[in-house]
Amino acid sequence: MGEEYVTVVAGGRRWTAFRRVMVDAAINEAARSFRIEIAAEDSPGDAVAAFFAGKPVEIYFGGDLVLSGYVDRYQPRIGEHSTAEIAVSGRSKGQDLIDSAAEHETGRFRNKTPLEIGQELDRSGVGFTTDQQLDKVEKYQLTPGETVFRCIEKLCRAQGVTLSGQPDGSIKITKASNKRHAGALVEGRNMKIGEADHNWSGRHSKVIVRGQRPFGHGPDALEIEAVARDASVKRNRPVIVIQDDDTDKKRAGKRARARRDREAGNSLRANATTQGFRDEGGQIWTPGLLVWTESPFLVLAQDMVIEKVTYSQERGKGSESVLTLTDPRAHGGQSKGGKSGEGWATGAGDE
Repeated sequence: MGEEYVTVVAGGRRWTAFRRVMVDAAINEAARSFRIEIAAEDSPGDAVAAFFAGKPVEIYFGGDLVLSGYVDRYQPRIGEHSTAEIAVSGRSKGQDLIDSAAEHETGRFRNKTPLEIGQELDRSGVGFTTDQQLDKVEKYQLTPGETVFRCIEKLCRAQGVTLSGQPDGSIKITKASNKRHAGALVEGRNMKIGEADHNWSGRHSKVIVRGQRPFGHGPDALEIEAVARDASVKRNRPVIVIQDDDTDKKRAGKRARARRDREAGNSLRANATTQGFRDEGGQIWTPGLLVWTESPFLVLAQDMVIEKVTYSQERGKGSESVLTLTDPRAHGGQSKGGKSGEGWATGAGDE
C-alpha cells in the first residue's frame, strides 16, 4: 500500500497537504486523539484561521471518517532560513465528558444502566451508545466534582465493559467483539515490526471480591463474597478486591470473573506494525475487532483483539499502522487459545 488519501476538514475547507498526520484510537479510551504537522511557509494565516486552539476538525482516510473533535493545542515554530511549521493536536468530542464535571440536579440515580446515566449526564451532546446488555445500577450518588467519564467508567468497569471513542466523536460502551478483520498479521508477510510480552506478573490464582449492602442484615447483606479462580495459575496467589459501592452476590461474582479474565488477557500483549491503514478487505484497522496474529519468533499464533491503533502518515514515507494487541479476555472477549503457549484455561472453580 502507498499513501492513504488523508483529508482534514477545518475552517470551512479541506486540507490535504501535511508533513505528518497521526491519529490514535483505542477500545479503552473515550476520546480519539490526533497530531498534524503543517509546513506553513506559504500561508500561515490560513492555518491560524482553520486550526487555532478550540476549532472543530474532522479527519478522513479516503471517504471514511476517523475522528470528529476539536483542536486542543496550536504550536507554531519558526527556524533558520525562513522555515516555519505548525503542530496541531487535539481529541475527539468525548474530551468534553472526560475533562468536565458532571452536572445534575440531585446527583442521585436509581435503577438505571450506565448507558442511561451517561445519556442523562451528557449535556455536551457527545452521545452515548452501547452494543452490550447492561445491568441496572440500583443506586449511585455522584461525588462533587466527579467528571462524567469517571462516573460512567467506574460503573462500566464493574460490569466488564469499557468506553471507546468512535469516529463521529461519540462514546460507545462496549467490549471485545467477535467480529474480525479480513486476512491476518503474519511474520514475514505483512508484519513489518513485531514484539510480544508474555507477562504473568499480574495474574492471581483466585480473585476474591468482598462488599456490603447499605441496608439489610445477615450474611447476604453484610458478608458478601465471590471468588473466581484462574486454573492456569498453580501457585497460591490470591487477591482481594473490596467493592466500595453497593453490591450483591451476583454483581460481586461478575466483577470477580471480569477481573480474573482481564488479568489473563493482559498476560499476553503484542505490538505489530503493518503498511497502510486497512486490512486485506479494505476496512480500516478498528479497535475492538479480532485479527489472527502469527509469529513463530514472538511465540504467538492466535486471535488477538486490537486494543489501540496509531495511524501515521509522513510525507514520502507512506502510511503505516501500529497495532497494540491483547488476548481478547483483556476486554471482555473470549479466547480460544492457539499456539501461544500455556495458560488458556480459566473459569474452573468459581464460587
